[in-house]
Amino acid sequence: MNECPIPQQTFLRRLAGSLVVATALGIAAVPAMQAQTMGGWLQVQRVSGSVTTLIGRRKNTQVGDRLSAVGHGLVTGNRSSANLSLDEGIGSIAVAQNTRVRVEQLSVLSDGARVTVLDVPRGQARLQVRRFTNPNSRLELHTPSGVAAVRGTVFGVSVDEDGQTSVATLEGQVEASAQNVAVPVDAGMVSIIYTGEPPTSPQSLDRKLDIQWQTYEWRKDHFYVAGWIDPANTLMVMGDDISITRTGYFEKKVLLADRSQRVMLTVQNAMGEARMHELLPWLSNDD
Repeated sequence: MNECPIPQQTFLRRLAGSLVVATALGIAAVPAMQAQTMGGWLQVQRVSGSVTTLIGRRKNTQVGDRLSAVGHGLVTGNRSSANLSLDEGIGSIAVAQNTRVRVEQLSVLSDGARVTVLDVPRGQARLQVRRFTNPNSRLELHTPSGVAAVRGTVFGVSVDEDGQTSVATLEGQVEASAQNVAVPVDAGMVSIIYTGEPPTSPQSLDRKLDIQWQTYEWRKDHFYVAGWIDPANTLMVMGDDISITRTGYFEKKVLLADRSQRVMLTVQNAMGEARMHELLPWLSNDD
């Protein structure tokens, strides 16, 4: 594992000039103290399915809605998604299903730098961000286990129900940092941040999204599935998020109305790429 301990002060200085994923334990990228004014926005460009905008009240999201103040947010339901554009042509955010995004900061510094900080407590988001011309500009995504700070790249963040965060990069580089350990994540790689731990060594981003089956079979009144996926990926069975172990192992009892019902499993990586796997219970053996 190519990692090196870094003191907090050094980390903060480096954060202002690089792509960083860091722990949220009191560490934030703060340029030299400057006067700040509210400014900036995220605008909804596309909506699919059940999406709710939180702007002081809950409302069905419409194209053109803007998140422009602290506390504004967006929630996507099952099989739903939304695309947001950032002001000044900074970039775009693709918000996947079952994801919550909340504005924590929208500021313009005295030197014209723009600071956008978003909270993603759960779900998946993919960002395409142009390289900033102002060295003090930044865009951060906070998750329960880390912070993804962006200065110009294509990358994705996936957060499971336990706060485990996977950070993947398609273009550019992200530096994953947690517990004062820094690990570079190059294009085509992914790192996992478990809550309270340093990031894992980067591994190749899984784009095949396969399932290695242990078994799938009827057991009395339910259909039982078990197997392995890449541990940096997430899994849904019949629309429900399923916990996996650090080896990627999963198991699930699926209650079906009858044996003619198909069982659908979806494997998704941190970039939001997904593959659906279909099982036909009526072709499986009884126990």
